[in-house]
Amino acid sequence: MVLVGEFFLAGDDESAVRVGPRKSHDFPAVPCDGIYPDDAVSRWEALFTGAESPLRHVVPMANDGFTVFAVPQPLCMALTSAGTDQLRTTAMKWAEIVSEPDDEMSPDSAVRLLERLSALASSRTERRLSLYCWYFAP
Repeated sequence: MVLVGEFFLAGDDESAVRVGPRKSHDFPAVPCDGIYPDDAVSRWEALFTGAESPLRHVVPMANDGFTVFAVPQPLCMALTSAGTDQLRTTAMKWAEIVSEPDDEMSPDSAVRLLERLSALASSRTERRLSLYCWYFAP
């Protein structure tokens, strides 16, 4: 089970590799504890766009259970352009299809997470930053 993780904005890969558990930072972020974000990102992108992009890992997962990856542009664009109804519908579908017991998420929590992630993705353009995610799953 994922102990900790978050989606965050950073200027580049070099900055993104400096985050993680027990490392403080001042990047805008949305926590995603209790889920496997790489799986969630793939599912969200499929639900929004009908396709899945491969994840680009900035810090590949190793034996320590830590990884950092860039959120694919098609998902960022979908999150930015999605209205409230589309975010809610996608979140509800995702909450229904999460198949891993450790990934169970209530529909209300799923909606809140996607709404917060959408706001973060929307702010990335004006700040000229990219959307990343790190998580730790020992």
